[in-house]
Amino acid sequence: MVDVKLILSLLADNVERTGYPVPIDPRRIYSWAEPLKLPRGGRTVLYTGALYQLVPYINSLVRHLESLERRKGGGLALRLAKTVGRIVDLGKIVAKADPSEVSTVEKVLTSIANLLSAAGVEYGYLYENDLYSGVLLYDMGLDEAFRRHAGKVAEALKRSGASLVITVDPHTTHVLRKVFPEYVERFEFEVKSYLEVLAEKGRRLPVKTPSEPGYDVVLHDPCFYARHEGVIEQPRRLLALAGLNVKDPAKSGRMTYCCGGPVEAISPSLSKRIAETRLDELRAVGGRIVTMCPICYANLRRAGGEVEDIALHLSRRLLGA
Repeated sequence: MVDVKLILSLLADNVERTGYPVPIDPRRIYSWAEPLKLPRGGRTVLYTGALYQLVPYINSLVRHLESLERRKGGGLALRLAKTVGRIVDLGKIVAKADPSEVSTVEKVLTSIANLLSAAGVEYGYLYENDLYSGVLLYDMGLDEAFRRHAGKVAEALKRSGASLVITVDPHTTHVLRKVFPEYVERFEFEVKSYLEVLAEKGRRLPVKTPSEPGYDVVLHDPCFYARHEGVIEQPRRLLALAGLNVKDPAKSGRMTYCCGGPVEAISPSLSKRIAETRLDELRAVGGRIVTMCPICYANLRRAGGEVEDIALHLSRRLLGA
């Protein structure tokens, strides 16, 4: 059985030393944006919080944890990793990230950036200062580690000159909008999800005639968007603008059902069972399954679902990209 305390300690130790819950080359966080030549910083900044970029590496770690769950000695392996973590940083485990997963998340982020630009939003990017939000530390109850990390993120945002921060996923949106003000003094940034920004600017999007007819999509609402941040109607309006027919499962909106995250970092088998239940509900409705959260995307895919991020649908339908 995987030792939960060891996992939490290992994640916290990695964030403290490297800035990320799993080892990753920091350039991987912002290299997707370099070809776009986005301006640096400014009054409005795009902040990814690194969650999309980390998903392929988290998936690699989860696959390793799954193998530990299935055999004896898993606890010993984790204790060894904790003991020598300052030397190896679990690099050999997460280095096996699937290149296709890395390519997909970079395409999602590029699509988000292009959609914002097409809607006439003037914004800059943080590049090497696009730090991990620390949300996993908060989710796992590691309050002091989260407080220290949140302070570093706040300082990076202040240095950028930003007053409006545009986020790209529900976990980062929630942690910046509702949690950071409780842990960081004078955290006074306005925080909006890119879906909220696009919904406000929808009429300015240069809608192109799609090369394929409209189709049915079934939308999975992430818990943090729907339950905590009220981001429910915006994605539906955008999908409708893109000529798609949105269908909802029985558990949707504020009554949405969990994807199985973020427990995948503690018990991959439990996470998979929850994701399978949700996947059955989504499939029963019919239509292409659409997500808007990297954690939901990863967990539903791991359970065998064919899912696609909303940004890719919107980019393809509205921008022809």
